[in-house]
Amino acid sequence: MSLIAPNNPPFPAYRATDKECFAYDSTIRRWPIILDSVISDVEQTLVEETNEASQEEGRVILKAVRILKEEIAADKPLRLLNDSEDDVDTWNGHIQKYFPDVTWFTGTWLFNECYLYRRLRECISMTTHWRDYDPFERQKIQTFRGSHASVFELARKMSAMTYPMTEEQLEIIYDELVQVCLWGNATDLSLLTNMTEEDIKRLQAIEKEHMAAQKKLIVVDDIDVVWGKIKTLQNSRVDFILDNSGFEVFVDFVFADWLLQSKKASKVVFNCKTIPWFVSDVMPKDVPILFDCCFDRDFFPQKEERSEEDFVALKIMAQRWKDYIANGQLIIQAHSFWCNGLSYWYLKSEAPDLFEDLKKSNLVIFKGDLNFRKLVFDCEWPVTTSFRKAIGEDMAEKFTSIVTLRTNKADTIVGLKEGKQEEIEKVATPYEWRCTGKYAVVQYNEPQQKGQM
Repeated sequence: MSLIAPNNPPFPAYRATDKECFAYDSTIRRWPIILDSVISDVEQTLVEETNEASQEEGRVILKAVRILKEEIAADKPLRLLNDSEDDVDTWNGHIQKYFPDVTWFTGTWLFNECYLYRRLRECISMTTHWRDYDPFERQKIQTFRGSHASVFELARKMSAMTYPMTEEQLEIIYDELVQVCLWGNATDLSLLTNMTEEDIKRLQAIEKEHMAAQKKLIVVDDIDVVWGKIKTLQNSRVDFILDNSGFEVFVDFVFADWLLQSKKASKVVFNCKTIPWFVSDVMPKDVPILFDCCFDRDFFPQKEERSEEDFVALKIMAQRWKDYIANGQLIIQAHSFWCNGLSYWYLKSEAPDLFEDLKKSNLVIFKGDLNFRKLVFDCEWPVTTSFRKAIGEDMAEKFTSIVTLRTNKADTIVGLKEGKQEEIEKVATPYEWRCTGKYAVVQYNEPQQKGQM
């Protein structure tokens, strides 16, 4: 077997040259839609801009994004980055070492998709007046506004909780929260190009009946195993490797709140992205925006059935989260490793500082589809490959306890029991259960002695 490398994973990588996989659909359909949305947002921002120098820079950004879109359509080679951001040498080193001469179609889908968002950052970072501009911020905020029913439902439930709780009570709440935390990932703006508001509401619904039905769609279900870990925790550290902003990170805050109030954790760390990433991913600046939305009585649509107690419950909860940050119980941090194009097989070698810091955590929760793809190298594993094997030795044996909460939005999948794929495909096409977010996995790994993979 040839040496494993970013452009040569353990099994064939997904590439846009394969018209049967989601990589092809992303490259020819989703990415142009996303870039068009960026162009529209820049144009809208330009209308509001009065500074002449800033207007000129906005026009430069528009030209750069259009060139990027043309490069993809023409299947041009990936070029080196031209800006002076802190990570430019890392990115250019990866291109030169692992991906020389690859194109938008021939490179791995994982690296190319990450490179797309880094190129978008380049379009913006080479300006003076637009450096802090997030072309996806309006979409993030608008999607959170559309989640109002679930937001207030969760606020009511959390306000009704009293501590301390029995282990039985904690388990009941955990079982609901972990599922809400899982299915909240269904709201991924990079994938909602054809999804209606009703589709979003359906995916975010948190009624018990819906949860029971949704649980049947978890094709690898380690929820009980994860509870076995969490119930042993006491004043521990728990890390979230975040995915989407808006309702999903709102639910992550709810989960973190429960961990802190129940004393399962004394410290929770939210690991964010450093740049606008995959449309909806959380950056540190998105956190105060979320709080401001929760404190603004006029932000969410007004509903007759919404009581004063609902607004108070949401405000009290958001204020408690702010207090956690102020007193160091909740840490918001970001690292450039989360915004490069490599699998997490390279976390230890590429970001040893981050690897060692995360090892101090008692549990690391990886949210969402991209984190899953990066954990398992985003390649065509046999579906019955164990999660432990797919995440590589460093993550499986030399790291800490991890869980991945992922709604399936890409082809790669591991951890299925023998016969499970055939069972699923009696009722769902491969595309439906692997790529639409309708199905999900909750997978756990506890470090064990070498040789037990």
